[in-house]
Amino acid sequence: MALTPAQTAVLEQLRQHALLRWLAEDDLGALVGNATVRVFDQRAELFAQGDEARSVLVMVHGFVKLSAVTAGGRDVVLDLVGPGDVFGELGVLTQQSRAATATALTPCSVLSIDGRAFLTALGRAPEAMFWVIRLLGRRLNKATQQMTDGLELPAPARLAKALLELAALQSQATTDGLQISLKLSQRELGAMTGLIRESINKHLGLWREAGWLSQAGRTITLHNLSALRRLVAEQSEG
Repeated sequence: MALTPAQTAVLEQLRQHALLRWLAEDDLGALVGNATVRVFDQRAELFAQGDEARSVLVMVHGFVKLSAVTAGGRDVVLDLVGPGDVFGELGVLTQQSRAATATALTPCSVLSIDGRAFLTALGRAPEAMFWVIRLLGRRLNKATQQMTDGLELPAPARLAKALLELAALQSQATTDGLQISLKLSQRELGAMTGLIRESINKHLGLWREAGWLSQAGRTITLHNLSALRRLVAEQSEG
């Protein structure tokens, strides 16, 4: 099947992808030729926890939050994914329902690849399969670290660590610091850190007074990254 100019451009981009570049050229071309590009507004839901996993998604641009609701009703942020990231593959690989809800944090577009076709192509590319295993291992390590942080790290260190991770994910330099581009609500910060809103307000207020950061609505600018890093390091050791 002949590809359109737009599909050809996407194919060139995916040839550089850490996972998809391992697929056979014919398989990758077939996946792209039959895939669809889906566009979502900010805060739109891409899929919900419990949905049937029929596709694997590749972020073209924008950022998406993956979150789950626990049996006790608590909302937990599992991961934030950005351009080039693959997500939604776990449900396809295990043939189980979606373990998380995917919500657009910004306007975004994703390439939606048919799950069965993805599994077929993956089965013919051992290097790609090994890459998926490594990806799942990294995600397991991240989930384990989140659980460990929740049990061992004091509240200030958890919040400071989350802000530093957000700045590393996407930020822009200002004259006096780094402005975090992703605008998360305090509820979402709570879901990332396991902290209640009152605790988040308290520590953000103390850090504003100390000049470590400033806020304008949901926009947070970090002015003293070294102080935040030092706090995380000291409280992690303690």
